[in-house]
Amino acid sequence: MTYRPGSPATFSIALLILAGWTIVAMQLGQSIFATQKSLLLPQFGAATGDLWTTHEWWRLLVSQFLHVHFLHMLFNAMCIVVIGNAIEKRYGWRIFLAIYMAGGITGQIASVWYYPTLVTDGASQALMALCGAALVLRANPRVTLFSAVIIAIQAALDLYVASGIKAGHGYGFVMGVLLGLGSFIVMRKQAR
Repeated sequence: MTYRPGSPATFSIALLILAGWTIVAMQLGQSIFATQKSLLLPQFGAATGDLWTTHEWWRLLVSQFLHVHFLHMLFNAMCIVVIGNAIEKRYGWRIFLAIYMAGGITGQIASVWYYPTLVTDGASQALMALCGAALVLRANPRVTLFSAVIIAIQAALDLYVASGIKAGHGYGFVMGVLLGLGSFIVMRKQAR
């Protein structure tokens, strides 16, 4: 694989996450550090079980850029930069975006399906997809280890908070692993 300088897609995603947070805070007239109320996020694009009747599929994408807690949002954005940067530099922006978007949307669908009465938001599903792909693609040994640590932290948090792995995180991770395997196979064939 050839080295590609810069990671514009990765940084664009991180900026969209930060912009989503800032816009919601401004619209709600609250401090940038204040917790954003989950029940207010559907007006900005978060998804709920109503998705199945309203068919507002765009929410599956937009909801990935909305968060309830400042530190959660910041953690997701920073981890996406670290892991996404390694994937994008080694495999290109198309593979990075495919993993991010497909994993994130798959995770959002799973969350809405399993928890229709809750508001679905956040980039954790897409982050889990990137972590899953990073384990398979091994773009960088440190990033592979970092991804494993993020997966362990997320699993521990899910077990503590929800007594099980949250559907969106699990399905996002599986989609990332599958897309990572698919990308690895395609790239290997192209190299021959």
